[in-house]
Amino acid sequence: MDSGIGGLWTLNKIKKILPNENYLYFMDTLHSPYGNKSIKKLKNIAYANIKKIIDFYNIKLIVLACNTLSSVCYEYLTQKFKVPIIKIEPFFEPTEFQNNNTLVLATKSTIKHNQNLKKYFGYANIYLFGFGTLAKIIDNSKGDYKTLQNYLNKELSKFKDKNIKNIVLGCTHFNYIKHELQNIFGKVEFFENSENIAKIVKKTLKNHKKLQNNSKIISKKQKKGEFLLLQKI
Repeated sequence: MDSGIGGLWTLNKIKKILPNENYLYFMDTLHSPYGNKSIKKLKNIAYANIKKIIDFYNIKLIVLACNTLSSVCYEYLTQKFKVPIIKIEPFFEPTEFQNNNTLVLATKSTIKHNQNLKKYFGYANIYLFGFGTLAKIIDNSKGDYKTLQNYLNKELSKFKDKNIKNIVLGCTHFNYIKHELQNIFGKVEFFENSENIAKIVKKTLKNHKKLQNNSKIISKKQKKGEFLLLQKI
């Protein structure tokens, strides 16, 4: 689940290693964006959405494919639901960046509330910046991301002279604007956690004995998993 298209990036990583699972993707366009909402509001939204979905569908695992929901609601939701919940976080150990200047891009809410990101605060070579509504803007662009270039140039102008070599994408939506970010900062290495989340999903399903027969090579007799996208519940 996510507020828009961002979590589809994570879903595709999961589907690559678990092709036979059935997937339901909930795109909460009604409450998008999440990044500028209060903790109380986000908890209420997430709880209500999950409650409705598990009342109608036999859900065996939930992926919060949204760094904001993961940062703000994860502990709360795990206390409310028995279904295993996986979160995504924009954190990598600071030692991975060594002496290269690194820019962490996320929502304002993720920057403010993610506990792991606070470990970056003491590093002079790591910069953090939070957007309020960029996720929604990306959704509204309908794939024409070049129209966001001027907006991104203006918002990130203060980092242009920082010799940025690494960019941590702390919102799954931001995976879709890598080209526009490279237009600003040149050749940079991107870091995001979707592939790690896919591995955690597989391990969690296996530990709960709920893993389908997921061979990477799908024979004609094997049924590939089905996919359902919901925007309203």
